[in-house]
Amino acid sequence: MEPELTNDRGRREWQWLCGEVGETVARATIAALPGNRRPYPLNIARALDVALPPEEKLPPLHKPADESVMNAALAQARQALRNR
Repeated sequence: MEPELTNDRGRREWQWLCGEVGETVARATIAALPGNRRPYPLNIARALDVALPPEEKLPPLHKPADESVMNAALAQARQALRNR
C-alpha cells in the first residue's frame, strides 16, 4: 500500500519514517492501520508508537537538478546525435 502524501511536509515525514523504521516496516504498518484510518504519515507514526520530529528536523526533499543545467545537457546530447 502507498502512504497518502498530500504536501511536502507529508513527503518529508514519510522519508523520515522510512529512515527510522525502514520502508518495509512502514509499508506493512499501512496495511495494519486500525479502523478506517487513512495512511497519512502521522497515523503511520502513531501506529508504530513513534513521535514525528518538528518540521525543522525533517530531512529536506530531494530537489531536481537545475533546469538550465538539464536543458544544456539535453542540447549537448541532441548535438551529439546530429553529428553521428
